Parts: sequence; C-alpha cells; structure tokens
Amino acid sequence: MQFIKELLAVAGLAHIRLADYSVACISTTRPIYLVFGHDADHPAYVIRRLADDHDFHTQQIHKYLYQLVGKRIPEPVGIFEHAQQKYDIQHGVKGAPWFQIKSKFHTETARAQLEARLWQTLVDFQSAITACNANETNTIQPHDELSRVFSEYQKIEQTENAELVKLVESAVSDLSGVPGCFAIPQHGDFCLNNLIIDTSHITVIDFEDYEITAMPMYDHFTLALSLPSCSEEPNLAVNAFKDTQIAATAEKLGIGASDIRWHFLHHILLRLGPWSTGEKRAKYRAWLKQLLASFIEAHAP
Repeated sequence: MQFIKELLAVAGLAHIRLADYSVACISTTRPIYLVFGHDADHPAYVIRRLADDHDFHTQQIHKYLYQLVGKRIPEPVGIFEHAQQKYDIQHGVKGAPWFQIKSKFHTETARAQLEARLWQTLVDFQSAITACNANETNTIQPHDELSRVFSEYQKIEQTENAELVKLVESAVSDLSGVPGCFAIPQHGDFCLNNLIIDTSHITVIDFEDYEITAMPMYDHFTLALSLPSCSEEPNLAVNAFKDTQIAATAEKLGIGASDIRWHFLHHILLRLGPWSTGEKRAKYRAWLKQLLASFIEAHAP
C-alpha cells in the first residue's frame, strides 16, 4: 500500500529493516494495518487512522498507560499526518490473538495453564497501575455505583422488570452496609480477544474503554466470561463470578463473599448500558440480556 510507505517515511520509520515490508489489513470498526518486515513473524508496526475525538483520547490513554505498565502493552510511537489524515502508530508485539491459536489448546491441561497465565496478566496489569497511584486514596461506594449503572440501563431498556428492580434494591441495601472500596481504574474490556498471546509473554491491547469504571473486579468478570472454560450458555455462564480467582481477589480487596454477586450484577448492567448499544455489539448485547435473565432467576428475592 503506497500510502503506508509514505506514512512511514513521514514518521521517519522507513528504515532498512523495512525495505522489503508487507502490509496486512484487519477490517474491524476501523481498519488496522500491520506492517511486517522481511521474514518477520510479528508486525514491526501497527497503524490505525484516528477518525474522531474518542480515537485521539484512546491514543493518549495508551501513551499514559505505557508510562505506568511498560511492556505489558504495545509501545506507542506517536501520531503522524498523511494526506490530511492522522494516524496512530505503535510498535508491534510478538504473539497472536486468540482466534489464531485457540486450536492449539485442545486439552484441559493446556487450557488451564493458559488461563492461569491470563489471570496473572490481569493481576500484573492492575498492580502496575495501582502501584503508580499508591498515594491516592480514592474510594468508590459500590451501592452508589450500582444505582448509577442501573439508572443508565433503565434509560435504554425502558420496559420495567419488577423482579430486576427488587433485586437491585436488595443489592443496594446489602452494599450500603459495607465500607467503600478502593477505586481501581479498569481496562474496561479485559477479555481474551484483547490479549496478544506469546509463549513467554501476554500483551494487553485496546484501551477504548479504559476507566469505564473504577469498580474493582469489573475486569475480572470480563475475563472470566471470555475464558475457554466458561460456557457460552447464559444459564451456565451466570456462575462465572464463582471462579476461585475471583473469590481470592475479592478476599484481598475486602469484598465479602456474599457481595461478589452484586459486583457481578453491576458488571452486567454496566455492559448493558450505553457500552453495548449499536450494531457493533448487538449480538453480545443479546447474550448479555440472557445472562441477566439467568442471574435474576437465580438470585431474585
């Protein structure tokens, strides 16, 4: 692609290592260009066009996070302009997305080993962020946060569900009696599809939803629901919050075992708010609605 060659020249990246480069384009909501050097097994650069203010904000978040977590995420190069369009360029990383390698994890042992690595990646990512904010004492009131996301949910799903209303009231009542939680900025979509997996390292990508909430364990639920061991059947996936990794994290954070389910309800309702409206996430939203129905059936007072 000629414009990629010209863009690399503008960015001062058209060095000898890329003299014989190739470009692959991934079509998602916006095209992503992967620039490979000669015989390379991973991209040297990843390029995205910045189309709106949200894209620019995401790039700034990426730059900020790299200062906190380092090589746990791709290294940003910068923003460069070509033909009156601006592009975000970042260094590529070794590894592959889940859809390319999932067939290699066909045994229960292999999947369990991978999932242990995924959980550790989340722990390391959040630990690096909280370590940099160690002097801050921000707290979040879980009952207020649950009420807020339920209100957002009701604005979209205007048909009232009496059982859900009673359930949220019960959850808010329970949570109002516990101390506030330490606020931990969440990745926002820490799922299997946003991890690049290599044999010795896992890289976290996609920061469009960073700080969607500071409610602790939101990312844990997102990861749990995306794991190979989690059923795609909503009536089974609804038990994801019972994962031993989540229970251990809750204990460390001082969240009572009986309150974990209310944090999970917060997770479901937040994702059923503005986050999942639109065609991009329509299929996942439909699945989340089934998950919520299963949760209501299991926990209705």
